[in-house]
Amino acid sequence: MNDRFLEDLKSRIDLVEIVRKYSEVKKSGKNFMCRSPFRDERTPSFSISAEKQVWYDFGAAEGGDAIAFVEKVENCSFPEAVEILANVAGVQIPKNFGESKSSAGEKNGIFSLHRVATEFFSRELLKSDLAKKYLADRGVSKKIIEKWQIGFGGVSRDGCTRFLMESGFLEKSIAESGVAFEREFGDKKMVDRFRGRVILPVFEPRDGEIVAFSARVIPGVDSGKSTAKYMNSPENPVYRKSATLFGLNFARREIADRDAVILVEGNFDVISAHESGFPNTVATCGTALTDAHLRTLSRLTKNIFCGFDSDLAGKKATLRAIELILKSKLNPFVIEIADGKDFDDLARKSPKLLQKSIKNASPALDFLFEKFFLKFCGKNLDLDGEKKFLDEFFPFLRLANRPIEIDDFLEKIAKKFSRDKSVIEREFRNFNSRTRTKKPKFSTTTSQKFTREESFVGFLSGFWEFFEKKIDEEIFEIFCESAPKNVIEKKVSGKKLSDEEEKKLIGWTLHATNPYRSEPDEEILERDFQNFLVRIRREKIAKNRLIEAKNLQI
Repeated sequence: MNDRFLEDLKSRIDLVEIVRKYSEVKKSGKNFMCRSPFRDERTPSFSISAEKQVWYDFGAAEGGDAIAFVEKVENCSFPEAVEILANVAGVQIPKNFGESKSSAGEKNGIFSLHRVATEFFSRELLKSDLAKKYLADRGVSKKIIEKWQIGFGGVSRDGCTRFLMESGFLEKSIAESGVAFEREFGDKKMVDRFRGRVILPVFEPRDGEIVAFSARVIPGVDSGKSTAKYMNSPENPVYRKSATLFGLNFARREIADRDAVILVEGNFDVISAHESGFPNTVATCGTALTDAHLRTLSRLTKNIFCGFDSDLAGKKATLRAIELILKSKLNPFVIEIADGKDFDDLARKSPKLLQKSIKNASPALDFLFEKFFLKFCGKNLDLDGEKKFLDEFFPFLRLANRPIEIDDFLEKIAKKFSRDKSVIEREFRNFNSRTRTKKPKFSTTTSQKFTREESFVGFLSGFWEFFEKKIDEEIFEIFCESAPKNVIEKKVSGKKLSDEEEKKLIGWTLHATNPYRSEPDEEILERDFQNFLVRIRREKIAKNRLIEAKNLQI
């Protein structure tokens, strides 16, 4: 039932159009190419087959179908990806639909391990007077501890590891989750990652499962060699740091209802904001704001309020966030935390002042306009100050979503400088022409090279209807490499490929078939088939001669 539904769903979707929402897609040979939606790159290495409805990221050596793409780009589970695509296709998901057993089993295993680890952390918190005092001093009540499932890592080097193993978990699973790791030197025993730290679980936003942990060091408690204030779980099968937001499980509905989200820096900033009446607050998990974070939030609201710390690092984070938000065609606002170092400080010292700061949040461009003008022109309005102001402000103004916004600010600048607006408009045009970078030439160059044998198997797979009945035992004899040989043998015999083999075959196929501008005729296919055979046989002979020469030397 599930398989039939999934095939029907994918048949109603155009993968090219799905990818086009995240990156500029262009025709290239038989397929389509774009820059990878998963990372920054100058040369397109992401290939899509409209015919087969599969994709392959040559830069990362991974690929799949439309569901796999949405899972990765949206950092969501298999059912969530299906739900997103079902909404696009306008089909209803069967009531008994669920994850594939293998995918669900792997993820559920980590969720189960995290639940047991949380039990250990909660137990250790009850035993630690120092940890309880630290939380009490920060205004964290028992109610908050229970709601956010806050715990303590304990003081033993392997207390959590032993607790998990006694509960039936294997060392391999514990290490994969990131709760502990194996020492590189000495006895190579497992060591708890979060010992000596207050621990906050990171929850999956839809079903509330724990995907990771964030831990803060407690002054006076030994937390191992690491002196970093915060420590986060490494990425695992259920956790992608660059797309996960702390507090989103509690904030999701509030963000949609209020049509606004507040972005802060730390986990305790989030908790304090929620307790102060702003449950639409979230934070990144030990990383800078990313496009993936913004894609997640854009499904809930277009209004992003930045409430970062008032120190230098916080100011830099604010500027970077404004740039990213504007590029994402969303609406950035800035909350000034003037009388406190961060949200948490202000929430505890003066909740009313925090409410006032949020209420008085400025649209980001207005905020930058005033700050840059005060910095460069506030004391003495001279030509040098005017030029510095324009050099700082124009990079943000050019990202404005609407021409009417740009026109309005150019008018404001002209009034502030007591100059004719046409002069400022010319300055803006000149700035754009100076800084406008040429788009990298669209080419099909990839960062991953395939062997001749891999390309041959991809070629056969790409035109399988033509070659399926032509492949005989002699073909298998030309292979030196085991991976492509195993794949083609399985394909001929009708055996199911492993997930890893499927991914490899997608890459080989897209790479080998892309040069064909249209569907080649039988004569061309036969010619290229023979060319492959000749070249692979030559390479095999050369390899055998090299092996013989080495044996003679021995």
